[in-house]
Amino acid sequence: MPTVIRFNKNRYLASGVDLTELFEQLPEPIAYFNANNRLSACNLSFRDHFPVVVESDFLKRANSGAISGRHRSDLGPTRKALTGPATTNLPAARSQFEPQVRRTPDGGTLLTFRDQSALHRMEEGYRQEIDALKEELAAARQARRDAMNTARGRKNFLTSTSHELRTPLNAIMGFSEILAKEMFGPLQNERYREYAEIIHTSSHHVLALINDLLDLSKLDAGKLELHVEPVEILKIIIDCVRCVEALSTRDHIGIAVHINDGVDRICGDDRRLHQMLLNLLSNALKFTPAGGAITIDVFRRGPDVAISVSDTGIGIKAEDIPKVLEPFGQVESPLSHKHKGTGLGLPLTKELAELHGGSLTMESSVDVGTTVTITLPPDPPAAHATASH
Repeated sequence: MPTVIRFNKNRYLASGVDLTELFEQLPEPIAYFNANNRLSACNLSFRDHFPVVVESDFLKRANSGAISGRHRSDLGPTRKALTGPATTNLPAARSQFEPQVRRTPDGGTLLTFRDQSALHRMEEGYRQEIDALKEELAAARQARRDAMNTARGRKNFLTSTSHELRTPLNAIMGFSEILAKEMFGPLQNERYREYAEIIHTSSHHVLALINDLLDLSKLDAGKLELHVEPVEILKIIIDCVRCVEALSTRDHIGIAVHINDGVDRICGDDRRLHQMLLNLLSNALKFTPAGGAITIDVFRRGPDVAISVSDTGIGIKAEDIPKVLEPFGQVESPLSHKHKGTGLGLPLTKELAELHGGSLTMESSVDVGTTVTITLPPDPPAAHATASH
């Protein structure tokens, strides 16, 4: 059961507590000024922190909150010393105080001071941390600007170099094709024709890489624009299937096409739509073992048109999907060694879909297959629909 104590004057005084001694030992400075604004009582802490006081000035400054206790000299000129003779050489205070003024029923004033040293130290610590964070932020912003300038310089170098590479590549492709087809007569050694075909194929691969790099560079710079017009979806699909027909036939991979909901036309850049779908088909063929299947589905997703390419290939882990959607991001697999790739097809397709105002999503399961879906709006952003290639 709790113990209940009722306080009354007689019991309190009878408790034997020495009120004078208790008042003296309180750690906070306390002072009492009578109705005539004369200092009548103060404790040891007050005398220790304020050894010299000008009565009228001190009380005025306390009422206005001007006494900070930061320096004893803050108390103003000294005329009446509480202990010992008056002095003008006042040492710095050990604490910082906030005065609290209370009027007493007899017309006097009770001053108590709350030590704010710990709070000020905490505030100073916070200010130092904020200043340090500001410096770090400024340094990070400068580093970002420097990185952007460096990246811009590299991008410009890459663009100019890529353009320079295309001219000799076209010559290599042309002459290697002449050699491979033996247009000017048979080659004396069969290996020459074989090497010419390898040179021709490799040149096509390098040229595709250069073109993808140029497209990504234009996208990053915001300079790749679309020529938007109504296009037939089925025609795009047929064109792209024909491009990969030889490869799919060689590996016995079937390609099925399903067009749902009567979707026949879409507004977009015909060339870029071909490029996106061909990238998805090539990627599906690359990672689908012989005897597998690829399905192209066209359907509506709300007001948008969706084109998905699904395969029964090796698939990838869900946590690897963000990686393959980044430039040059590739996941190691037996088929990736068999078929050369740049790691730019999916990222470029994603960027082109977003340039149309759409999106690209990818779902995949290991040993089950992958589905990549492009979703395109019925009307791409008008800002991109004014320029031609």
